[in-house]
Amino acid sequence: MFSEMLGNKYFSARNYKNAAINYQHILQSDPINIAARKKLIVCYTQTGQIQKAFDNFYQLIKEDINSITDTNLVAEDYPCKELVEKYGSVLPNEKESFDIKLMLAMLWMYCDAKKSLEFFKGILSENSSDSKIIEIVFLIEKRIKPINKLTH
Repeated sequence: MFSEMLGNKYFSARNYKNAAINYQHILQSDPINIAARKKLIVCYTQTGQIQKAFDNFYQLIKEDINSITDTNLVAEDYPCKELVEKYGSVLPNEKESFDIKLMLAMLWMYCDAKKSLEFFKGILSENSSDSKIIEIVFLIEKRIKPINKLTH
């Protein structure tokens, strides 16, 4: 039997493979379940399914960027900081593996949109024709840009 609660237990135990299986089943019957979608992205990054993570991330950020940027890391049990630290000191503009930078760009979005933007811009500088990355950079910039108020 699959359930979101079981998926969350696996997620909390950092058993991303089994968590992903549960979230995938949940999303078959409830495809707009934001909580399961967000956690599935993290699961995919940790099970080596970077392209699946990215495809899901891209769809979710287009639909509702705030669902990721407004994540409560403690209440929702996101291991953002421990995961980004796990990959050491990879910097946005280093010539690291594309998959590692893409994974870090997605993971940072949960805890620091500006840092995520740095990574996506680094990816874009190496592949300036990727329309999905271009759109993501635009959406993040739009999200973090302070609203300019006109004063007269």
